[in-house]
Amino acid sequence: MEGVLAVIALVAVVGSAGAITVAAHFRTERSSEMRAWAREHGWHYTEHHPRPLEDAVLPRPLRGEHARAQHVLTGRRGQYLVTAFEHTHTASAPDRRGTGRARHTYRVVAVRTPGPAADLEIRRRDLARTAPDHGAGDGSGDVDPAFGTAFHAVGSDAEFTRSVLDHDTAAWLLADARSRSLPVRFTGDYVLTWAPMGLDPDRALTAADYLIELVNRIPAQAWQRRAPGA
Repeated sequence: MEGVLAVIALVAVVGSAGAITVAAHFRTERSSEMRAWAREHGWHYTEHHPRPLEDAVLPRPLRGEHARAQHVLTGRRGQYLVTAFEHTHTASAPDRRGTGRARHTYRVVAVRTPGPAADLEIRRRDLARTAPDHGAGDGSGDVDPAFGTAFHAVGSDAEFTRSVLDHDTAAWLLADARSRSLPVRFTGDYVLTWAPMGLDPDRALTAADYLIELVNRIPAQAWQRRAPGA
């Protein structure tokens, strides 16, 4: 009996070592692919970064324990600085199923805005939960009723929200199919979008182009009126 147990223990150890080796090889291969993409496109690659978006507040789905940002790509898309990375975290206790501590992975794409922004999150009502972050008020002001039916907008500053969601921009968001899969959050010096998937650089550029189109539609005074730290 003792011999059988010893064999089982040895198999378990060998299996664990094999799994660790395979995982390490996959990480190395993935990093090499990302570095090659960055070189080809004139971008910068960092395997791990503690705060790729500085003090930006990430949306609720990305908040959890042991958060990490990896495979961070930074470069320019026209005049805009773009950051794309893979964000992983362990689900917080209220979000867990059973006793598991599953690791969640999200792709985050962010564009540096022309000036500081008030916190504002915009997403289709059929995308996810519509609970406001940190108990913030709606802050949406006089948003078009059709837009309010299709989207949930939570902002900390009603004037900034009105500037972003003027009639033309609201109509564009309603008409653009990308809004169905790309929620948006303005925070700090960035506007970002996220999705539950790993980082694919080429698909990240598509998301960045969407954010850049949105930023280009926002009146300049929305950024000019906000002093740093406001």
